[in-house]
Formats: sequence, structure tokens, C-alpha cells
Amino acid sequence: MSGETEFGPIAGHVGFQVHLTWRAIRKRMLLRSRRAKPSVPRGAFSIPLLIGYNPGISPRDIADALFLDQSKVALFLRELEAENLITRTPSPEDGRKVHLSLTDKGRAYAEQSMLKSQTLEEPIAAILNEDEQRELVRLLIKVQQNL
Repeated sequence: MSGETEFGPIAGHVGFQVHLTWRAIRKRMLLRSRRAKPSVPRGAFSIPLLIGYNPGISPRDIADALFLDQSKVALFLRELEAENLITRTPSPEDGRKVHLSLTDKGRAYAEQSMLKSQTLEEPIAAILNEDEQRELVRLLIKVQQNL
């Protein structure tokens, strides 16, 4: 088969296009990052960023913000803690809850994650101008907040 592949009516579905776009981005990310073996799971890179911008955030708040199950966040947090990137402090109000913060190593990891993210955004910046990027982000956030 040569030329473009026909997807039929699904090609006009926003969810399908978001899914394909994520696959294209992920494929590019994996190709660029195969050189180095990550010390933490690839899916966890945004968690230290969230903790850095929201010191004291709870695991539940992270799960809600990233649309993840709490059990998945707990797995990520265990690995981040094992790598000495985060600390857990029991809540003074409710001992069952914890507040998360970054260690010095975690802050350095978060800074590196942000730099890597910016590098991965470069191909998108080559396709969409700044106004288009802002509009796309605005629309995606609108969908996220209303699902």
C-alpha cells in the first residue's frame, strides 16, 4: 500500500487525533532517550516537576492532576523515594496523609526533566508558532477540565 492510509470517519475524531499525536511524540521521545537508561520510570518524570512547583502536595492531588490511579502514583513515588528524589512527611493534621517534597537530588532531577521537556518541544515549535501552541494548549486544557 502506498500513499496516505485511509482512516475513514475516525480521522475526524478529536480523541483519535490526540491519541495519534501522543504516539508520534512518544515515539520521538523514545528514539531520543534510548541512549540513557533512566533511573526512574519514564512515566514518572512529571511528578518531581509537580512536587517542585507544589511543595507539600499529596499523592492524591498528584493522581488527580495527572489523571492517574492513586495506585500508579504510589508505585512511582516508591521508585522516586528509592532514588532519593523525594521525601514524604506525615501531615500534622492527619497522620494518614503525607506531604511530598523534593530532595536536592530531586530538584536537580526536576530541572533536568524540564530541560529535556523543552528539547522535546522543539519539533512542535517548528510546526506551530507560539500563538498556535498557546491555542492548542488552551483547547486541550479545556477538554481535560470538562471530561
